[in-house]
Amino acid sequence: MENEIEIKEIKVGSKFMVECDTLNHEGQGVCRIVGMKDGEVIEKFPLFINEFLPHEKGIVEIVKVSKHYGYAKLFRLFQETSHPDRIRPNCPHAGFCGGCNIMHMNYSLQLRFKQKMVIDTLKKIGGIDDIMVLPVIGMDNPIKYRNKVQVPFRKKGYKTICGFFKRDSHEVIPFETCYIQSDISSEIIHFTRNLCNEFKIQGYNEESGNGLIRHVLVRTNSSLTSAMVVLVMTNEKIPFQEEFVTKLIKRYPMISSIIVNINSQKGNTILGEKCKTIYGKDTIQDELCGLTFQIGPKSFYQVNPTQTEKLYKKAIELGKLSSTDTIIDAYCGIGTIGIIASKYVKEVYAVEIVEEAIQNAKENAKRNHIQNIHFVCNKAEKQIVDWHKQHKNIDAIVVDPPRKGCDKVLLDTIDEMSIPKMIYVSCDPATLARDLKYMREKGYKICCIQPVDMFPMTSNIETIAILLRNKENKSI
Repeated sequence: MENEIEIKEIKVGSKFMVECDTLNHEGQGVCRIVGMKDGEVIEKFPLFINEFLPHEKGIVEIVKVSKHYGYAKLFRLFQETSHPDRIRPNCPHAGFCGGCNIMHMNYSLQLRFKQKMVIDTLKKIGGIDDIMVLPVIGMDNPIKYRNKVQVPFRKKGYKTICGFFKRDSHEVIPFETCYIQSDISSEIIHFTRNLCNEFKIQGYNEESGNGLIRHVLVRTNSSLTSAMVVLVMTNEKIPFQEEFVTKLIKRYPMISSIIVNINSQKGNTILGEKCKTIYGKDTIQDELCGLTFQIGPKSFYQVNPTQTEKLYKKAIELGKLSSTDTIIDAYCGIGTIGIIASKYVKEVYAVEIVEEAIQNAKENAKRNHIQNIHFVCNKAEKQIVDWHKQHKNIDAIVVDPPRKGCDKVLLDTIDEMSIPKMIYVSCDPATLARDLKYMREKGYKICCIQPVDMFPMTSNIETIAILLRNKENKSI
């Protein structure tokens, strides 16, 4: 591919003719070039290119160079080499918006890519290459699936604008519709922006910290009959608040809750600590697996209700839970997994460190008339020890941690307590691979790995792993 006479310098702005070898974990095309860098000829220097698929050829322009790799943009694709599963995205912002980074793949390729990405990550990070990763459980209709959207509001000139961040930047790209969130959420966002301009509510300036409105968060229930609007402000005083609220609910009567969240701190964190309800209820209600849940503005709740039902039911099925089992739900949040699993087991002990989430979980159990689940606010690794001291005979533990994965102390405690079965629900294959490797070294056997596509059009994936403790492991 490279000119054998001229060796180009590897720097920003340089163009190279390349062929895509494979995809990385973010769905970027990976190619390797020969070039001059820091006075040396480097062979197989890796470049990562958005929207470039395996075996495609084209000309790329380098946009960023680090010591060991670089990033490039696709300057021209040689159409005759175009991948058979490449499609033209419906969204006019595809390729610029930082949200849907694999919308150029048809859905079949997306699912195959995600399965391979899980396989490759488990092997690279966890050294796990002897366990079959099942085909990804996909969606029948992989669009308009999100029940939650967070949109930044910023000042531009004399106006307040809103939109999604441009890929790899904090430049806001205005949008009219979004193909992964409901139309009603987009409409509420845009009408809120119009009200901000009408009432002179200034968008946020990240550099100076000036401005009043930072983000607008919209949650909807599965039937799209109810919505919660969260206005993330630098302070709680909204100019013309009564008129603002009146116009918003008159235009969208399905809004059941309007909440102001105060975040006056600089940085990228979206929500602040304090919330104040200025209209309606403090929570929104949704139905999942035939049960109802109250969700607060800061509650963790899966964003894809259709796939969440598949995820939780599959975790329970693969975990082979029975009516005689007593289980632990660690990182229980507002209680979704534990409450759903309670129908299949004898007893559930659930733990979460966030007090507000535990209160919501208790209310959700009461609302659904669930009496065989017990919630405690504590660190999971400490609470498991307390339950062990109380002579609780635990048959399985369910963990659904944040992206950072499980705390090492928790994994040690699971082993020390001789818990025979672990059902691990992960939103990050990298930390899952790390934790599975750790538990395998302790003697746990990985029985099953099942990815579930919770996030179509993006490179993110949810994965279920089932682990069993070998009987010869000694107990404490």
